[in-house]
Amino acid sequence: MPSSSAISQSFTIIPVASRAQEKAFLDLPYRIYEGEPSWRAPLRFERKEQLSPHKNPVAATLTRQLFLAETGDRVVGRIAAFINPAHQVHHNDKAGHFGYFDCEADPAVGHALLTAAQNWLLSQGADRMVGPAQWSVNEECGLLIDGFDTPPVVMMSHGRVDYQDMVENFGMSKAVDMYAYQADLHAGYPRPRQTQMMVKIADKDPDITIRPMNTKDFLGDVNIVMDIFNDAWSQNWGFVPFSDEQITHMAKEIKPLMFKEGLWVGEIEGSPVAYIWMIPDLNEATAGLDGKLLPFGWWTLVNRLKIKGVKQARIPLMGLRREWHNTKKGLAIVAKLCETVFEAGRQKGFTHCELSWILEDNAGMIRICEQADAKRYKTYRMYEKAL
Repeated sequence: MPSSSAISQSFTIIPVASRAQEKAFLDLPYRIYEGEPSWRAPLRFERKEQLSPHKNPVAATLTRQLFLAETGDRVVGRIAAFINPAHQVHHNDKAGHFGYFDCEADPAVGHALLTAAQNWLLSQGADRMVGPAQWSVNEECGLLIDGFDTPPVVMMSHGRVDYQDMVENFGMSKAVDMYAYQADLHAGYPRPRQTQMMVKIADKDPDITIRPMNTKDFLGDVNIVMDIFNDAWSQNWGFVPFSDEQITHMAKEIKPLMFKEGLWVGEIEGSPVAYIWMIPDLNEATAGLDGKLLPFGWWTLVNRLKIKGVKQARIPLMGLRREWHNTKKGLAIVAKLCETVFEAGRQKGFTHCELSWILEDNAGMIRICEQADAKRYKTYRMYEKAL
């Protein structure tokens, strides 16, 4: 990597306007993080589809501009600035966002990229700059603040230590922190007395039932889960509801990772009120492939996921309808769902499970993690700046 001074003397910021430039935008992280022990290269085709308004229904709704930082014929940084109308409508504000922020270790490059994003957002009438996020809080979001010594799990972001100074020196301040907890699925037993009591209440209550995913109606169960999600998370910071198109798209993307006992739905008097969703860590399965599935990456991926198995899992989604928050039945059904999916994970061969992400002020979820003997091991931060 060239010295910071060498980059600073010659780099320029350009808006992405061609397919070649968009490819350079997508390729940058694979080069600047190459060789870092904690870097896990995401699948390149998935990154390309995430960016595409023809493949990703979220991207199709955005007004956006991508930028590159270049020195000579080499790309040294990237950033996206965008307006998400779903966010503005739901929150009744004029916030604009930035994301896909990656660059070489030069503060001047980071500052210039953030300035380009800010100026573009101002031109679109935004009065606040929020991020980083890859289109919304429903996708990868947050700047990694601590936990750099361990790799990110599937659908969680990565970064370098120096990004925090770049963002904060630009004048952005903390909006909220989001935590990732790591649970050893064979540790923490016996569970705390309160957890055991809640599970027993669920077992004895005839109104409470839980069931695994209905493999014959996968999309139907996904719609049930997302309906609960849109209710349970509606008061959370930065929440943007999933549209029907986004739910269908997400179901298609995540189905190859699903196993029957990874998704559980909890019902009270026959009505779905809660869910928990565990998936294997795709990042562990694709380690060392540099994001490529051809020519032999497909076999490696299938072997690791379906034959050999991976040891790391993630719970990316969990929710309880708001009307059941802080009720005995609600607490009981959540405890039962957690213990059931943890056991299913052990049977699947997982040794560890990340619970993420969790807002720093979500005392209920933090308590659930702590009762499962999960340890907080990563922090992701969302920033904001008035424009």
